[in-house]
Amino acid sequence: MHILSQYINIIISFIDWRTFFDVPIMALMVLILYRTLKSSGSWRIGMGIGVILFIYSMARLFSFSGLSWLFNNVSNIALIALIIIFQPEIRKIFERTASTLKIRKTLSEGNHLSLLICESVFQMAAGKLGAIIILPGRDSINSKVSGGIHMNGRPSVPLILSIFDNHSPGHDGAMVIENGEITTFGLRLPLSTSTRYNNEFGTRHHASLGLSEATDALIITVSEERGVISLFHEGQVELVENEKELQDRIEEHWKTAGGFTPLQQTQGKKMSLVLEGALSLLLAFILWLSIMATVSQTKELVTTIPIEYRLADKMIISGDKPIIARIKISGPASEINLVRPEELKATVDLKQSKPGKVTISVARNIINLHHNINLIDAQPSNFDVDLYSFVQQDVIIKPQLVGALPAGLDILSVEVTPEKLQVMLATEKNSNEEIYLTTTPIFLQNISQNTTIRCKVIAPPEIISLEAKPLPDVSVTIIIKKRGVK
Repeated sequence: MHILSQYINIIISFIDWRTFFDVPIMALMVLILYRTLKSSGSWRIGMGIGVILFIYSMARLFSFSGLSWLFNNVSNIALIALIIIFQPEIRKIFERTASTLKIRKTLSEGNHLSLLICESVFQMAAGKLGAIIILPGRDSINSKVSGGIHMNGRPSVPLILSIFDNHSPGHDGAMVIENGEITTFGLRLPLSTSTRYNNEFGTRHHASLGLSEATDALIITVSEERGVISLFHEGQVELVENEKELQDRIEEHWKTAGGFTPLQQTQGKKMSLVLEGALSLLLAFILWLSIMATVSQTKELVTTIPIEYRLADKMIISGDKPIIARIKISGPASEINLVRPEELKATVDLKQSKPGKVTISVARNIINLHHNINLIDAQPSNFDVDLYSFVQQDVIIKPQLVGALPAGLDILSVEVTPEKLQVMLATEKNSNEEIYLTTTPIFLQNISQNTTIRCKVIAPPEIISLEAKPLPDVSVTIIIKKRGVK
């Protein structure tokens, strides 16, 4: 109970005016998802998602370590697996989302239209006129059909009979009745690949079955040979015996798919929507609580970061300087989990600093941390650097001769090529003493004849090369002579 009361106090501290927008918007998203899953027949997926979200919320709210670890480490793989397994269902969910939000029509003309369709269908069955009438559901049929002639005609028995008359150019295709209008006729439908009804059905019935397998449309099919009326829906077929049965099936389809809704059912639908909205709001609030609980949890991270220095032109740090720092940071667990240690760095800006000793603090403001993350400790926390200004100057190079020549030999001359190098010289260290460069040691005891040696150049701390590049090698030519010979 102590943990629960602690969380409640923390959550109350998070509540402000934004919460009254945050939670209702989350509830609306939950409601849209639920109604889409319900209308698509994928309610089992929705129930599974709801159970998983509830368990996740409880794990976060009460800090269940095992479940939290499981969700953190398995959730990404499980999500990818679910997307692959339920790809057809997910596609249908997205296709139906827009239609879930549309406002259903509550029109008395719905009953009249269903009666009109029934009368037309039974007249065609009596006259053995083949026909296919499509009443779309929530799924779009546009990507499943082809051809057809577009029209926006008000349905009537004579118009429907004339479209399916044997002398009409579009009588072999299908007709679509949607939103109270005949929108298209002469459509070509995809044939079913099912082998369940090969001996019973002709081409017209296989086409109706094919569309019913791909969408949630209700397809009314009249057999030209037998005058039998068949209904196709979601891959299933049933025979219709009378007009009342057909009318009931049409109106039931419209109630589910968002067509004409009978007036007497409006109140029940409103109550159902209110209940669904209340449950969505409750689930959204629980989810919001779990998120707030997660936000309130803090986590620490220890890592090593590089230190970068920004200097003004002709300024240099003399001597050793730290190039890494070990830091300890803390913040919300959700933020710490997103930290990429390899992207962190401390940037020391010395462009406005004057020459001399500069004290630097490894503080939060020089590290590229997210604003919700705090710096707890840094090693080193403070350090000093010596900052100097430089001028360009030609400095002579002196060879560093070690030892003596073999007996009987003397040095006639020593020549360094080039004699000077242009370098950057620290003005603060420039005293009256001579400043020069030296070569790496040249050991004379091994030299018995004139020779030229390639040597590295050694610079004192107050000298650096131009553009911070290594100083170039130089050639040292030593000319010797026998002692006593002029």
